[in-house]
Amino acid sequence: MTRDTKPNGSKRLSKRSRRRFLATVGATTVAGLAGCSGGGSGGGSGGGSGGTSTGEANSTPQKPNSITVRAWGGAWQDNLQQYVAKPFTEATGINVEFDNSTEEEMQGKIRTAIQQNRKPPVNVNWSLEKTSYRSYRMGLMEPLNPEIVPNVQGLLGASKPQVEGAEWPFVNLYSYTYALTYNTDQVTSEPKSWNVWWEDQWESSIGLYPGGHGVTPVVAKMTGTEMGPVEEMQPVWDKYQALKPNVGTIGDDSHLTQNLRQGEVSMAVMLPANIINAQDEGAPVEYTIPEEGARAGRDTMWIPTNQDEKYVYWGQKFINTAAAAKNLGPWAENLGVAPLHPEAEIPGWMKESVAFPTSEEQFNRMITVPLDLVVEYQSKWESKVSEMMQA
Repeated sequence: MTRDTKPNGSKRLSKRSRRRFLATVGATTVAGLAGCSGGGSGGGSGGGSGGTSTGEANSTPQKPNSITVRAWGGAWQDNLQQYVAKPFTEATGINVEFDNSTEEEMQGKIRTAIQQNRKPPVNVNWSLEKTSYRSYRMGLMEPLNPEIVPNVQGLLGASKPQVEGAEWPFVNLYSYTYALTYNTDQVTSEPKSWNVWWEDQWESSIGLYPGGHGVTPVVAKMTGTEMGPVEEMQPVWDKYQALKPNVGTIGDDSHLTQNLRQGEVSMAVMLPANIINAQDEGAPVEYTIPEEGARAGRDTMWIPTNQDEKYVYWGQKFINTAAAAKNLGPWAENLGVAPLHPEAEIPGWMKESVAFPTSEEQFNRMITVPLDLVVEYQSKWESKVSEMMQA
């Protein structure tokens, strides 16, 4: 998974030691995000016995022996286990098992199960905001009950999906940015604008995610273009065409990080967490948020519908554990992302950096795209960029 202003040097040196975030998951091109009609369909009870509105005032459902959570593997799962699953199990006695299916695979499995009136393969789904929104539009979700998940009420405003229908169909737990990253041996001063990428001196020196993931909204802002149908975004494609001679590599996190630290590319778009890890190993790399801003992304948790009442209830309790400030802070820090809780404890170097937005002021510097547009058009935008770069 591609994970949709740095502190100055003296401040950076004073931070406490960072945990290592292993960017082992490939770049997501968000394939198959064509949405289904009906924005409010996910707000209902769905099929089967999952349509419950169990609240704390009612009797607590029986505890299952375990619940299953879809998770990205490697360090992503390890951190979820350490900072969310472990305290949940200690508090409830319910074991947590993991399913490492990709987002698209899991979305298909859940949809098929519900269509066939079967129980979904997982009790909690951890996924990207855009994938979650598409699942909501498909009617795959059991909306969250704030009485069961009270910790959502203490989160920042960015945690609440801007959708019609259910108040809390899912919850955004942390955010991340697609920053401009650079090799400090080759780029000796901090880039103030993304426009530096188009300078002649950087021929074959720029690294991109597949399909321009994380960059297209920036190019749209730079060209004053509204995002929408491909045929209505010609200034964006012209700008990409002008950038093409400077693109030296296209790859996932590990590929871009390796190329950047070795100087095979001078600049790239990447999640700051990758750069932090490389810095810990002594690599001459840095990240920044230029004056135009950067694309922001968020990750979510939600409950598939068509489950027995006990799984709906205790699955929500798992999400409530994830949304607690005392758990969300260290979990997010170790992932290298910004927690969406004002009371979550995070290190100073993260709090001071706009690359880890944790305030409304910082969020206002980020570039976000309405979820309706992302669901309808993102795969087409990325296909267009891929075609241009391969031509």
